Amino acid sequence: MIFLFFAFSEKAHAVYYSLSDEQIRQAIEYGENSKDTDYFAFLDEWTTVAGDGYEWATLNTKFSLLAYEAKQAALESRKLTQTEIIQFPLEAEDILSFHVVLYGNSSDFTKDYHAVLLYKNKPIQPIIVQNDTHAKPANLGVRISTSYRAICKYEFPNYYVESDAEVILIIISPSNKERRFAFKLGEMR
Repeated sequence: MIFLFFAFSEKAHAVYYSLSDEQIRQAIEYGENSKDTDYFAFLDEWTTVAGDGYEWATLNTKFSLLAYEAKQAALESRKLTQTEIIQFPLEAEDILSFHVVLYGNSSDFTKDYHAVLLYKNKPIQPIIVQNDTHAKPANLGVRISTSYRAICKYEFPNYYVESDAEVILIIISPSNKERRFAFKLGEMR
């Protein structure tokens, strides 16, 4: 029943750079109602999968951060406090924050990676780069025999990015191999 509500609910028209009281209520409700939903399904609206099908990136918006924390609280059989409701969206204040899952052949394969955000074909440099230099071994089956899974974080200023625009997160290895993740902000909350 909950799935049907979200499947037929009106699509978002832009990432919310600030949340109204109604949007705060919706985020908390989404999180609480999704407490038993797996994380991939829960984060689907904010996640993009790379062309290879196994690397992915998630945009952390004020709405998604608050919804995620409401989900976590519901799993602990509690409600978010007023302080938490104010605090969690502040983690995305004036930034576009991405978590990226990448695979490589050593535990420190991302140590010299760089990220850039393309907006209207112009690059935006990150203000925070947290490359995972202690990637964990991962088994992806026959496709990739020996692999390590890294979780990296990249943050960019959102000052000049329209909240309904399309942006492309590009992760660049030292050998100039690119991984691209397109995000249509107009389809996210």
